[in-house]
Amino acid sequence: MRLGQLAIAAGLAAGFGLTVCGTGGLAAAATATQPVMGTAPEPMPAGWTLKGVVVLSRHGMRGPTYAVDCDQAKGNPDGCLDAVGQQPWPTLGVVAGHLLPAAYARVRSMGHYYRLRYAEDGILPKTGCPVPKSVYFIADTDERVVMTAGAVMDGMFPGCDIDDLVVQGDIYRGPSCGYSKTKSAESAQHFAGGSWEKAAKGELAGSIAALDKVIGPLKPEVCTALGLKSPCTAADVPTTDSKPGVINFLSQPAEQLIMQYGSGLPTSEVGWGRVAEATGMSTGEGIGYINKIHAFSDWVANSSPYDAAHKGSQVLDVVKSNLKDVVAGKGATFRFLSSHDNYILHVGGLLGLTWKLPSYPAHQVPLGGSIAFEVWQPPAGAPVVRLVYAAQSIDQIRDNPDLTPASPPGLQALPMKDCKPGPSGSCAWPAFEKIADRAMIKACVRKS
Repeated sequence: MRLGQLAIAAGLAAGFGLTVCGTGGLAAAATATQPVMGTAPEPMPAGWTLKGVVVLSRHGMRGPTYAVDCDQAKGNPDGCLDAVGQQPWPTLGVVAGHLLPAAYARVRSMGHYYRLRYAEDGILPKTGCPVPKSVYFIADTDERVVMTAGAVMDGMFPGCDIDDLVVQGDIYRGPSCGYSKTKSAESAQHFAGGSWEKAAKGELAGSIAALDKVIGPLKPEVCTALGLKSPCTAADVPTTDSKPGVINFLSQPAEQLIMQYGSGLPTSEVGWGRVAEATGMSTGEGIGYINKIHAFSDWVANSSPYDAAHKGSQVLDVVKSNLKDVVAGKGATFRFLSSHDNYILHVGGLLGLTWKLPSYPAHQVPLGGSIAFEVWQPPAGAPVVRLVYAAQSIDQIRDNPDLTPASPPGLQALPMKDCKPGPSGSCAWPAFEKIADRAMIKACVRKS
């Protein structure tokens, strides 16, 4: 490992790239708002009709988003995965960040579920191809996002000619609108509970210790690059009140275990076969436990008020604009927005959403999972918006069972924090629109 690549390893621990919250509206610390396991949505009242749905989805399983082999990192500041531990990490056989072959099948299963689910409520045909212009798919230009949209289309309408797919690189990204890394980092400490070190030694301590056992000792040269004496492990990476240290260092490695397990690697190869022993759980359960690190880090980085407002206003505007068309009865009744975990977390922060899906820690954004914004019309009065999170459990991702309304993925209704809940946690459309408009920063929304 060359000196430049040692700097890459050190960068993994520094935490300076963690662009997180500022001093905006939510004052409660992250640790004070942990949700309990959610419940599946209750049926809507008899006589209510579904007008349409806007689905905001994360892409499916991917390869590591930065180089695995440090000798091929070539100074990439995002790091190299082989710097974390002494044994090589699986590449999973794809270019960095690309959708895994196994992921296509899993996301296709989600598409099949959407077809069955929303055919029951009349906005999709039960068989055959959809009416032209009744469905609409949006993706940015990342390969894994476009491929995810295609897999959902295949699962929903196999054999049909569906050409309503918009691919636009900046569809979810607005202007910089005065974003300050300093304000973001200062507020991160508050949103993380007042101290990164306290979180690492408190609610995340067991997960950090377990993943530390899975990874084992770091390379001596990596210890040196991190300013640590050899031998050292990831748990030795320094964490302070203001620096996420070990939490940032282990966040991406934790989620990579889901990719390994979900892609079908033998459990003897997932985390080098050490997950069950390190956690005292089954491999699938242990991966969920370890991912408290990733879920916490990712949530703080994206759902806190400063980052959610400055980086999420654009995506919430896209969601709201599509919902506005559905409410008005204009255009497609099923709209699929293929995106990333950070965008879902931004929207969650802006709307005050919390979730805990089966097999995952609080606020984890499961691969291939989605928040459906369903527009329901009562017999009289304004439409309502019901939010439903749907995601395959960790074992469902691995086993890829048939998903149907009778045997669904994990489901959770998501009431909005500042909206008086209606049936099944829904929010009246006028209230939803006001809450969304109040949460967004207009300067952070791209002018159309």
